Amino acid sequence: MKRLLCFFIYGSQLLLIATLLSTPLPIHAEQALMMSAKKAAKIGQEMYDEVTAQTPVLVDKKITDYVNTVGQKIARHSDEPDQQYTFTVLDSPDINAFATPGGYVYINRGLLAYMNSESQLAAVLGHEVAHITADHASQQQLAQTGSNVIAGVLTILTGSVDVGEASAQWGAASVKGYGREMELEADALGNTFLNRAGYDSEAMIAIISQLKAHERYTKKRSADAGKKTQTYHGLFASHPRNDKRLRQMLKTSSIKGAKQGAEKITANIDTGNFRVATNGLVWGKDSAHKERKATRFYQDKLRFQFDYPKGWVFKDLGLTIEGENEKKSTSLSVAIKVRTLDSPRDYIKNSLGIAFIKKSESLIIQGLKAHTGIIAAKNGTPEQRLIVIYYGRRAYIFRGQVKDGKLNDKASAEAQQSYDRDFLAIASSFKPRSLRELQSQKARAIYYVKAKSGATYGRLAQHLKLGRYGVDQLRLINGNYPSGEPTQGQWLKIIR
Repeated sequence: MKRLLCFFIYGSQLLLIATLLSTPLPIHAEQALMMSAKKAAKIGQEMYDEVTAQTPVLVDKKITDYVNTVGQKIARHSDEPDQQYTFTVLDSPDINAFATPGGYVYINRGLLAYMNSESQLAAVLGHEVAHITADHASQQQLAQTGSNVIAGVLTILTGSVDVGEASAQWGAASVKGYGREMELEADALGNTFLNRAGYDSEAMIAIISQLKAHERYTKKRSADAGKKTQTYHGLFASHPRNDKRLRQMLKTSSIKGAKQGAEKITANIDTGNFRVATNGLVWGKDSAHKERKATRFYQDKLRFQFDYPKGWVFKDLGLTIEGENEKKSTSLSVAIKVRTLDSPRDYIKNSLGIAFIKKSESLIIQGLKAHTGIIAAKNGTPEQRLIVIYYGRRAYIFRGQVKDGKLNDKASAEAQQSYDRDFLAIASSFKPRSLRELQSQKARAIYYVKAKSGATYGRLAQHLKLGRYGVDQLRLINGNYPSGEPTQGQWLKIIR
């Protein structure tokens, strides 16, 4: 795995920036490098634009809304509840979360897959919010850096390079030296916010333990492949699983948060909310942004596609599809209707009521019966290219035309012929899509099932065809790594 962990690291950006600049901080840095809220918001927005340009935002509204709801709840119970916070889920399989100035918090969907409760999500978001509320010095220093340094910071924050590559570019200290004191402080503050909001006080330890298990699994896979394990700075360097100091700080902050806090969230709600929100979460390297050809229209429900020239834009309006070219000089519509038993040629005459078309011609398009022709201009209506295609029980009626006033007389004939070729090419590219094709393009995702008596991860992995490491993966995402087994009635995550 290229990157294992890069979250809980924002608090040490002061050291990172100082290293990147290769200059010591001035004596009066806090006074000289003050960052206003307006400046922080500006930098945060610039970094948001850069981050989301590198890694797309998850398109699953159910999950993004849920993460935002939990994040805003934590933010309301932070030390700066009036600060504006933006919580973003990135469509990346990497286990990562980070924060930037201006109240921006990011979490990868890859990290969500290894959580098992809302409290664990709140713990991660609480830690990131704590970095924002507590570490003003790092924000102040960032205000004075150039775009190249900001790009370097983002490269490390988002984990877009290996540790070795990052070390070569910015020095090992900048990659691995993310102060333990700042991390512990953010843990303690985040845990206070967590408890104020009524979440499980053990969630911080739980998520650390879960990710420690993932580290062991990654080392195992790397050893099997004969590769060196790449572990990122941050959590593992600062948080041993049995860290007594960490546990004491979390215990103290839990007591503090409980005194100030809200009614505790119940166990059923804690796991139930998370289960409902993450059911269907895309798994692994698959992406919710499936790669599709930029100049191809896809209709998954009715299972068809067609291609179009560069510059055209099509809108799906249900049983009608509307398109136009970049110059808005020509348009093409596709009406989808129930077909008759007649041929496409007879459908034009009997169902569409068009008695005569010029250049009438029967076609076979991708094995489908079709008919085309030109509808003559009439009563101010421009002439249209008409193509009717029979596919299944439906007739797909393509109508292409040049818009009024878009062509002068001299260019009209030549341009009309060019556009007419476009209309025919678009309709001729119409292609059915098989159910198998659609299923093969569907991303694997996490779903929940209740464990039956006698269920084992081995049987589940075999049934789901998860491959060599399927048992380990199921144990990991369910919090049972390295050797646990499900119990009857337990809600289990599966991958399919």
